[in-house]
Amino acid sequence: MKTSLRLIKYLGGIVLAFALMLTLPAMIVQYANLSNLPFVDAIYLLLIIAILAAVIIGFGEKKVFYFSFKSFKDTFIIGSVMSAVTAFYLITNMYKAIKDYGTPAMDTKSVVLFLISVFLGAGIREELLTRGLLLSFFKKAFGNSKASCLAAMSLSSLVFGAIHISNLDGATNPTPIYAQIIYAVGIGFYLAALYLRTGNLWGNIVLHYLFDISLMVYPMIYANREDMDVLIGEWLGNGIILKSILILIVSVLLGLYLIRDSKMKDVYQTVEN
Repeated sequence: MKTSLRLIKYLGGIVLAFALMLTLPAMIVQYANLSNLPFVDAIYLLLIIAILAAVIIGFGEKKVFYFSFKSFKDTFIIGSVMSAVTAFYLITNMYKAIKDYGTPAMDTKSVVLFLISVFLGAGIREELLTRGLLLSFFKKAFGNSKASCLAAMSLSSLVFGAIHISNLDGATNPTPIYAQIIYAVGIGFYLAALYLRTGNLWGNIVLHYLFDISLMVYPMIYANREDMDVLIGEWLGNGIILKSILILIVSVLLGLYLIRDSKMKDVYQTVEN
């Protein structure tokens, strides 16, 4: 396919996906009179996931949903830094939570719904949007050179950071949310590199989900707090913006290491048909 046609096809696919996500779920909820249901947020998430999946498959990229146990396992091995950080926070925060509270302040039903919501939102929706759609489509649009891969990773990571702007809603102090946006760009770059290495989005989904839960288990499940801005401020402490920039830099460097030439020759040398 000619470069110009490839650009039009895949960039057009991204525009189409965003147009559908911004309009169709609300129209369906309103038309079907679902707005008063207690699970309306979950319905929105499922509709967005369905739209993303339909666009990805419709544009011939069903390989995004490829799964194998080997590549799934490789996600946690190749992404050992994020796996180790996740394990550290999960263990230490669970220990601290049990020590301080004993049992979760959330009731069992709320805990289950919270876990499902995070899995659908942070796990599936964010990975499907930023890595499944954006990274894959930008990479297809720009070609398979190393520069093209870096451009696709960077753009998808910027969008991943921008997604967290929504956390400004209701925040009493915007600074921690700005910090979250900054470090999310770096983590997004790292996750993009990890997906390029393994080709298994399901591994990304689970690792991303577990990372978020490892940070949320103490303040949200056990303490039952929702003040995201305060929680991020407590996590990062003093010098919050500088620390978020440091996380961004380290994450980008780790991502670049994951996609070093010796590990990506097959990707960079593939000729587009």
